[in-house]
Formats: sequence, C-alpha cells, structure tokens
Amino acid sequence: MHKILRIAGRICLGLLALAALFYAGDDLWARFRGKPVEHIKVGLYYAVENRWNEIEYSVGKPVIQTCVDALLPHFGHQPCWYLKKHPIQQVGP
Repeated sequence: MHKILRIAGRICLGLLALAALFYAGDDLWARFRGKPVEHIKVGLYYAVENRWNEIEYSVGKPVIQTCVDALLPHFGHQPCWYLKKHPIQQVGP
C-alpha cells in the first residue's frame, strides 16, 4: 500500500512537471513569435439579471481584441485559435 502511494505521488509530480514544461515552451514560442500578433473582431452580448431573477440579453457593439499566436493564454491575451472559434462572447452571468 505504501509503495502504491509513492508511485502515485511520482506520477503526479511527473505530470505536473510535464505541464509546466509545456506551458514554458508555449510561452517561449509566443515570445519568439512577437507577443500579441493579431487583432480579431469579436461581437459582444450582455447578460444581465433583472429583479425577477431572469436573464435579459442585449447586443453590444463589436470590439477588436488582441490575441496571441499560442496554444494557451499569455500576456493577458487569449489565444487566436480560441477567438476565431468563438467570435461572439457573453459579458456577464
């Protein structure tokens, strides 16, 4: 039993180290590519809860968002592949 816990702990540490290496590599790739690289037009709609606990929706003006050419978010920007896949985003609950 003690040996199984030790092996499980090593596997968890290995997976954590692998995830950290993956993120570090993605960050280096994003820095090498020049940080934010694209601007994508994103439509917004707002969701607001009214006094009857119902959600009301209203359409907002499209905005231009800066994205980064990477697999994960970096520099406070979302990845470009995500914004291209989700061109309309909800603001609010």
